Amino acid sequence: MASSALSEIILFVTVLIIAAFIAGVLLTSTYKISLGINDKSEILSKKLSQDFVIANDPLSIPRDSTLGITTLYIKNTGDSPIPLSKTTCTVLIDGTVVPINNTENYNNPGSNVLYPGDVGIINVSYNVSGYHKIRVILYSGVSREIIGYIT
Repeated sequence: MASSALSEIILFVTVLIIAAFIAGVLLTSTYKISLGINDKSEILSKKLSQDFVIANDPLSIPRDSTLGITTLYIKNTGDSPIPLSKTTCTVLIDGTVVPINNTENYNNPGSNVLYPGDVGIINVSYNVSGYHKIRVILYSGVSREIIGYIT
């Protein structure tokens, strides 16, 4: 009978050790998931706070036919600053990436940051008039699209 009680105690202790191990694994997994959710929520919050509109008149998007440059205007309508440079934004016209010649802040010349309410100018190398689909994409992934007539 003593051997039966001893084997039951050994089984009980083994079950407790296994349960503690499983609880530790679950606790670690839950912690890692919560960290991932926190990181994703910060990224989403940043994306949501960065917003802009393409401020061009869709019926008359300016183009300098001698230089081959089309000018786009974007306005920061979000809550956080938007870096504006050749490397922080991408312009697609009819699905093709077009090179950006230069960018500037209309409200604060010389600044490469658009603060809320500021208007930015993006000059791209594109010299084809007519109706086109234009998409501006920020480094954060936020993008806006306009279908307009390049004069």
